[in-house]
Amino acid sequence: MILNNKKAYPDICFYLLDEMQKRLAPHLSYHSYGHTISVANICNYYIKIYRIDKNMAKLIRIASIGHDFGYTVSPINHEEKSIDLLEPILKPLLSSKDIELVNGMIRATKVPQEPTTFYEKIVADADLDYLGRTDYDELSENLHQELLHFGVIKFEREWLELQIKFLENHNYHTLYAKWNRRSLKIKKLKELKAKINKS
Repeated sequence: MILNNKKAYPDICFYLLDEMQKRLAPHLSYHSYGHTISVANICNYYIKIYRIDKNMAKLIRIASIGHDFGYTVSPINHEEKSIDLLEPILKPLLSSKDIELVNGMIRATKVPQEPTTFYEKIVADADLDYLGRTDYDELSENLHQELLHFGVIKFEREWLELQIKFLENHNYHTLYAKWNRRSLKIKKLKELKAKINKS
C-alpha cells in the first residue's frame, strides 16, 4: 500500500507512520499500517473533491494518519490513546484550536460513529470506506482474524451475526459516501443475511 500525494503530508505524518511500522503488533491484521495508508488515501481524495483549504487539509491528513496510533500501545479505547500520544507531539507544531480539531476527527472514528462537523464526517467515512467497496471480503476477513486473536468471537455464525448487525447500524455521513458506497454495502448485507439463513 502506497501513500498517495506524499508531498502534501507534513513531516509529522511520516514520523507516525514510521512508529506504526515498528510498533504495531503482527496480529493486528485489520488495524494495520495498510489500513492507515488506505484511510489517508481516501481522505486525500475527499480533500480534492471537496476542495478543502490547505490548513484544514493538513489537519485531516494528520488525523487520518494518527487515528489508530493508539493501537501501538493497546486496542482498548484506542481513539483516546491516539489523542493522548499525539498531543505532546503536536503541541510544538499546531495551535490548541487545531489540535482540538484533530482530536475531534480522531474521536469521530469511534464506533458507533457520531461525527458532528463536516471534517469529522470525512475522517469517519474514510475509516469505514471499505464497507461499501469491492474489497469488503478481503478486509473484513482481516478484521475476522483480528477478532479471533482477541477472543471477541469464536464461531463462524458469531462472525456473520456481528457483520450483519454492524452493517445494519452503520450510516455514511458525507454525500460522496452515500452516493458511492451505500449501494454496495446494502448488497453485501443482503449476501450475508442469505448466508446466515442457509447455515
